[in-house]
Order: sequence, then structure tokens, then C-alpha cells
Amino acid sequence: MNKIAILIPTFNSAATIGETLESIQSQNEWLTKISAVYIADDCSSDDTVALIKSLWKISIPLYIEQGDHNVGQWNNVNRAIDFIKKTVDWVLILHSDDIAKKNWLEMMIGRIEACSEKVGSICSSWDSLMPDGSLKQGEDNPSREIEIIEGNDKSVRGTLLKGCWWHISGCAIRVKAFENCGGFNQKFSYQADWEWLLRYLHSGWSVEYIPRTLILYRLSTGSVSSKSFQKHLDITEFLEIIPEYINLLESRELRHLYVQRIYALGRRAFKSLITLNTTRFIQAFQVVFILLLSLRECQKQTKILY
Repeated sequence: MNKIAILIPTFNSAATIGETLESIQSQNEWLTKISAVYIADDCSSDDTVALIKSLWKISIPLYIEQGDHNVGQWNNVNRAIDFIKKTVDWVLILHSDDIAKKNWLEMMIGRIEACSEKVGSICSSWDSLMPDGSLKQGEDNPSREIEIIEGNDKSVRGTLLKGCWWHISGCAIRVKAFENCGGFNQKFSYQADWEWLLRYLHSGWSVEYIPRTLILYRLSTGSVSSKSFQKHLDITEFLEIIPEYINLLESRELRHLYVQRIYALGRRAFKSLITLNTTRFIQAFQVVFILLLSLRECQKQTKILY
């Protein structure tokens, strides 16, 4: 029988952790399948830890691991999994500003118990809660079967072209798979999940995708994603990741990926001009120049390969 734990990485999460904990404590009888809940606090300076202690009302063991210094969101997850890996087989990760729906544990544990040994992660779709309070719905299709994305070059290539379809918050990770392919790379503050997924699939591990919205993903103007877009980190990090896999792409596919990002930077530059954000405007054109240089070098390599 698989031993399963829930891991909640936190950092100054006092404003949202209450809803997150309530959503976990509302998972009914499926909570009996969970061995423990772990809080990995990355040296919060607010009331996060005190709130967690006061809000935890159920009998499932709750362990709070407080870092003595801030290591960043991805290293915080790495450190936590390294701490608990000897006691569990699977880790369910839920971010401290997200909300698990009523059927989250039921569906995730059901797949953990049924999946093959080749599956190292299980993920689902999600609904996005926008900063203005509106809801952007994800895929919620009960009639669609569970999809298995096998760990091979074809899946790596598809993920390069599509982007990161795997969502860490709400997912399950087999500890053995995490150890096998390595943890998240903290230098990629925005694209670490995409880089990890590519590495994971390239290592031969498969993913199960549940076409249901099992969590509510909270977006905010101060989120890591929002800050990364402001600095174009999504694109500069793409430039570091893509050379590792250009042997899997045709020249036209590689060119398409670069053109997509050049267009994105053009739109951002235009918006920055309207809002008089000159710093972001200049940065956008600097990144376009770097993109063009990188594309030229990558195309030289693809000509050699093909």
C-alpha cells in the first residue's frame, strides 16, 4: 500500500493559507489515506506558521518544517521532499494560495492506487481565480478518459512545442521518480516546472493527466508569474532551456518557437509604451536582440544535426 503525504510550501501566506487548509480538511474520508501533512515554510516573516497551528483541527498529523533562511520556492520544495522521502512513496503538492476542490483527494489517490510503475507523476486541470475575482475555467470533462503521456522523445518534443501543460500545484509526484530525475532548478524562477517536466519525460517517466479541474489556482498581481512576465524571465529562461533539446526539433519548429516569443515581446513593448514603462520597453527590445542571436546559433546546430 502506498504511503502518501500532502506537502504545502509556504512563504508569507497568512492572507491565503486559511482557505488552503480548510480545503484540505474538507476532503472527507479520503483523508484517512494520508499519512501526514507537511508544511515547508521558507522562513516566513508574517503570521503564517501561527495561523496554521491555530487552524488545523483534524487528527491527521501536521508537521511544520521551518527553514532558518529563505531558499526560494523551488529549493523549498526540494528541501521538503528530501526531508520526507524516506517515509512516503508519493507526495501531493498544494500551494499555499490555492484551494483543493472536494474531489481532489478522491481522484488523485484513486489514480495513485491504480497507475503503473512507469507513472511518476499525476496531474489535473485547474480553474484560475483571477485578481479581479473572475474565474477562468479549465478542462472539466468527466467523459474523457485519463491520458497517459509516456516518457519518451515524442513527449519531450510535444512539451517543447506546447509549453508546460503539467501543473505542480495539486499534482502527485512519486518520490522514486523525483529522486531519479532530480529536483527543481532554482535558477529558473519562472520556468523551473517546465524544465523539470522536460527532464522528467526525457528520463523515461510517464505522466497521468486527469481531465478534471481539481484545484482553484489563485493568480495575483504580486505572484511569481506576474513578476516574471514583467522582467521577461519566461523568455530569457526559455533561451537557457531550449538548447538542451534542439536535436528533437526540426528547423521550422525551432523557428516557430522563437517567432512566438518575438511576437510576445512586441506586444509587451507596445503595452509598455502605452503605460510609459520605459524600462520594460527597453528590456523587451534587448531580449528580442538576444533571441535573434540565439536563433541563429541554434539553427546552425540543427543544420549540422540534420
